[in-house]
Amino acid sequence: MRELFSDERLDLPAPDDAVPRIVGGARRRRRTRAAATGALVVAAVLGGVVVAQGLAARVASEPGTPTTSVTTVRPQALEPPGYGSFRLGMAEDEVSRHHGFQVSPVGPCRLYAGSETSFDLLVSPRDGVTSIRLPVNTKTPSGVGYGSTLEQLRRPYPDLVMTGDRAAVAMASDWGYVFEFERGAVAVTRIEKTGGECGQGG
Repeated sequence: MRELFSDERLDLPAPDDAVPRIVGGARRRRRTRAAATGALVVAAVLGGVVVAQGLAARVASEPGTPTTSVTTVRPQALEPPGYGSFRLGMAEDEVSRHHGFQVSPVGPCRLYAGSETSFDLLVSPRDGVTSIRLPVNTKTPSGVGYGSTLEQLRRPYPDLVMTGDRAAVAMASDWGYVFEFERGAVAVTRIEKTGGECGQGG
C-alpha cells in the first residue's frame, strides 16, 4: 500500500498518514460489523427464551397436564412392629433358636421370658409372635415409654385410647402399642398384634 501511494503516476501525492487512516478505518468497520452480529445473536437467544417460556406456560395450562401432589407421612408411621431381631408374626421355631428364655404355657400360646433378654414374647402356634413386652426403661422410636405421662404419650400418639390403666395406640391395621400405667406413669410397654389369639401376656 505504501508503494502504491508513493507511485509517481498519481496526480496528487498521498499524505503521510494515509496508510494508518485506511488501516484504522478497516478495523473500525470490522468492530462495527462484529458488534452488530453479536446484537443479532443476543436478540435471537432472548426471543427464543421468551417463546420457550410462553410455550411452557401454555403447555402447563392445557387440560390433562400431570399435577404434583405432596403426601406428608408422620414419623410414627415408620416405626417397626418389633424390637431388636424380634418381630410380630415371627414363627416359634425362629424364636426358639435364641437362648436365654424360659418357656411356659399361656392358654393356647407360650410365653418366652428370660432375665438375660429382659423382655418377653408371647408366641402363638398359629400367628407366631403376637406380643412383645419391651425391657424396662425402653422408649419407643418416638421417645416415650417407661416413666412417660399420659400427656407425654399424646404428643406423638394423639389417637391413643385410654381404658382404665391401659392406653392403646393403633399403629397400623394389624398392630399397635399398649402402655400400662402405675401411679400416673407408664410402667410397661408392649407391641401387640391386633386380634391375636393369645391375649395379654408377660
